[in-house]
Amino acid sequence: MAKAPIPGQVKTQLCPPLGERSAALLYESFIRDTIEKASSVPDAEVVVAYTPRGTVSYFHETAPNADRYLLQKGSGLGERMSSCFERLSDSRRSVVITGADSPTLPARCLELAFDVLDTDRADVVFGPASDGRCYLVGLRAPAPDLFEDVIWTGPNAASSSARRARQMGLRVHMLPEWYDVTRPADLAHLRAELLDSTVANHVSARHTRERMRSFVERGLL
Repeated sequence: MAKAPIPGQVKTQLCPPLGERSAALLYESFIRDTIEKASSVPDAEVVVAYTPRGTVSYFHETAPNADRYLLQKGSGLGERMSSCFERLSDSRRSVVITGADSPTLPARCLELAFDVLDTDRADVVFGPASDGRCYLVGLRAPAPDLFEDVIWTGPNAASSSARRARQMGLRVHMLPEWYDVTRPADLAHLRAELLDSTVANHVSARHTRERMRSFVERGLL
């Protein structure tokens, strides 16, 4: 799931230290890295669920190898995720949704989510973010009630959604915690992870690394 990187409409919590245009450019690199990561998962169909309406041409250009492009529907994140699950679900395949806020998330986390669902070890998989939200949600079958009474953009989204799932009788699997890049502190973490020579070689987020390096060279970070 991704938004078109329109300045002033994405990554506004990173302004400052970044300006609106720089924040949008950074988010664009997040999108590219996330799509590359998703495309590396064996046997997965890659669907770009985009917003706002009228920006599909941007995503065709940015992700020309995606299998499908789907306009997000719903008034809030929970409704939009539920709609995606219902429209993408197939009795033969699990569905895993991730956003574009975790460009350095290992592809292994996506693979593990599918493995847990496809081998019937869980009905729902959550990827808890360090800020309390979810970087990933996966389901074996649609579960519309799961998306009610949970503030998905709030700091307790991961724990609340897992509790809700268990109350519904669903088997839950929690993936390793990772971080979203939503606040200036996260940006500093990202910079260290991508540009620190002791760790950068182990992280695959080439578009974001190039963008961050250009920001540093231009004195923007």
